[in-house]
Amino acid sequence: MRLKIKGPLLAAGALFAAGFIVWPGCATPPLPASRTPVSSLRRTDFSFVKGANKSNIVSKLGEPDEYFADLRVACYKLNRVSRRRLWLLFGVVPVAAPKDLANLEVAMIQFDDHDRMQRFAIKFVHDTPNALHYLTQRWMTKPAGNSQAHFR
Repeated sequence: MRLKIKGPLLAAGALFAAGFIVWPGCATPPLPASRTPVSSLRRTDFSFVKGANKSNIVSKLGEPDEYFADLRVACYKLNRVSRRRLWLLFGVVPVAAPKDLANLEVAMIQFDDHDRMQRFAIKFVHDTPNALHYLTQRWMTKPAGNSQAHFR
């Protein structure tokens, strides 16, 4: 092939390959989340809960924000988390930065029949009515496994 034809073909091939890499049209890299405290509790305040009983946890942390007696789960709201998602056209050109729905960061502690801590996790839940109860029910259906320390 002549040199005049190779250049445009290589450029077209590179553009074609780049197009397949960003096929959906936009990339959305994660941006850091901003956290606004909802209570005076922090993630590190829950380091002692492993093996503790309910009265010990309540005396150190205070009454839970939500307690679901049917599930035997106490929930402590920690932070309101807001995130932005950056939309990049062709993976380079920023086109939008919309806010995601508001989320709450919640510490959940499940107790057994003798009020001893059985499971613990910190999860994110949408800040909508009944979302916390729904998340707790979903969390209960998953096997306990290594859910003692779900710190991100």
